[in-house]
Amino acid sequence: MYTAEQYTPLFSKGRTMSAAREQRFLCLFALVLFLLEPSLERRASAQAPEDKDAGSASIRPCVEREPRSRSARKDKGKGKGRASSEEAAIACIEAADSALNTQEFFQSYLRAQTWRFGEEKIIADGWIFARYLDKDELLQFAKEGPFAGHVAWTGGKAVVLVTTRELDDGYTRVQVSAHMQGFGQNVDPFAPARDFWDLDSTGLLEKTLITALEDHCKSVHAPEST
Repeated sequence: MYTAEQYTPLFSKGRTMSAAREQRFLCLFALVLFLLEPSLERRASAQAPEDKDAGSASIRPCVEREPRSRSARKDKGKGKGRASSEEAAIACIEAADSALNTQEFFQSYLRAQTWRFGEEKIIADGWIFARYLDKDELLQFAKEGPFAGHVAWTGGKAVVLVTTRELDDGYTRVQVSAHMQGFGQNVDPFAPARDFWDLDSTGLLEKTLITALEDHCKSVHAPEST
């Protein structure tokens, strides 16, 4: 806060004031400054969080979802005796990194796991791979749906699609979806044999991959300890 002495020259130009009159003026200005200073401090403090937080987040939730097509909803009930593949769960997040770096992270992460995987394919805006599942993994990542109790499961496969799309503000939108296939034998001996059953995802496998990306982004953007 400014002191009263700093304003003394303002009142001593051209003529000399009496000590009592000068003191009253100085007290008046000190009072005005005292009243104005808190409001200025509040303005500064209100603006500070915005400047501090802008661009500091390494990840953020997706603000919108791409709508499913009407044709996909109409085809939902066409297949008999199977769950609809269009119902695969989608996990989405936006990371402060390039699409290339994000894809490279997922490929590196996959090879660091003990998963059985294959059938990898690079596409225009993403990457596809298959994870082979034993019986317990299948029941963890897939919903049996109407096939519960009707199929003796032996294993399965998750076909995972990771798509990346760079946004205008430096973030990359990452979506992970999985299509599940279950292998097994129909309990009914008279039912026709099938190679696999299409199943809905529980979303757990997709969430596992998204969480791994979140942890990676937070570690990369973490401030260095001094």
